[in-house]
Amino acid sequence: MGDRQGAWGQALEKARRELPKQSPYVLGAKSGCDFREGEFRLPFFHKRYRISFPEGEAREEGGGEPAIWLRILFLHYLLTADGTPVADDWIAYRHLPGAELFEGRFVNMAIRPLVQAFGQDLEGFKRAAEALGGVPMSRTGDAAFYFLAFPHLPMACLLYLGDEEVSPSVNTLFDASAPHYLPTEDLSYLGSYLSQALRSHKQCSP
Repeated sequence: MGDRQGAWGQALEKARRELPKQSPYVLGAKSGCDFREGEFRLPFFHKRYRISFPEGEAREEGGGEPAIWLRILFLHYLLTADGTPVADDWIAYRHLPGAELFEGRFVNMAIRPLVQAFGQDLEGFKRAAEALGGVPMSRTGDAAFYFLAFPHLPMACLLYLGDEEVSPSVNTLFDASAPHYLPTEDLSYLGSYLSQALRSHKQCSP
């Protein structure tokens, strides 16, 4: 864990050094974030964060400082976003560039925990998805929800219930434009966040 924290610390400092080199108004326009009064207003799923410029400090509106890996994710989104339109074309994580390096971790962090939590709990999945701001989609599967992770970065999560012959499964999809907004490794952490958030809403349900 110490090595990971050290690597995250280095990544955070690198992003903070890069931020002041950019125009905040250009970053705001390309990322879809409002920039005013020295801060980016960054929607993230059903929450809102403020990112200071040029310091790159992050805090949740009405809350505190998010985890270090989320702070990195926020800065990487601002720095990577190039304004590419949403493609309206869903792809699996394995089809992202360089995904073979991170797919195992993505499956372990994002997919398997969701199957364990919701593989036989359709209503629980629907409640958790709606609590996280998910919108029902007309897709294959027993339930499918659309999420807007960042202003220009949609995601989808599909649940397939199991039966006597087929095991339950979950598929988390990204818009084909996603690599224009985050590196593939970061998208694995985005999938992990969605997985954790859905499961936390299940635990909070009566």
